[in-house]
Amino acid sequence: MFKLSRRMQLIYDHLLPGKPVWDFCCDHGYMGLNAYESGLFTEVHFVDQVPHIIERLEQRFQNEYFREDSASQAFFHPRPGEQLGQAIQGSVVIAGVGAHTILEIVRSLTENGVLSADRLILGPQRDEEKLFVWLQNLPNFSYKSDGEIIAIDERGRNRKLLIFDKIL
Repeated sequence: MFKLSRRMQLIYDHLLPGKPVWDFCCDHGYMGLNAYESGLFTEVHFVDQVPHIIERLEQRFQNEYFREDSASQAFFHPRPGEQLGQAIQGSVVIAGVGAHTILEIVRSLTENGVLSADRLILGPQRDEEKLFVWLQNLPNFSYKSDGEIIAIDERGRNRKLLIFDKIL
């Protein structure tokens, strides 16, 4: 495994072991690759709307990370997160994109009835407080937060995470 940034490590530490991980807007896939290598998660899903990002990531995965005997399975989704049509369970990570993008992904997945994840870990580039309010006002948003926004300094910027758990 390679060393994650402090923010990515904080996100990783909030993943739910024994469940799938969905890494939306995954870019280089560091979070998902570490989750796969750990063997602590049943499935790891890499989602990005840029096809060549997913193609390059999948090729890298096959060459450097894939193991026949792994306890995890990896899946690659080259499409916008809003367009996923399968049940999304476990932990969902959407980080490094704008609050509006996160809101659109969560809204679409909720409206389409596919979002049944146990935990949402959201790291918008800014407007964390606005995103918190927007999500609370989404129809059928069945998640709660303790209201704490977790902050971490990263390369001179104060980055924040919102964590929501499914209401049972």
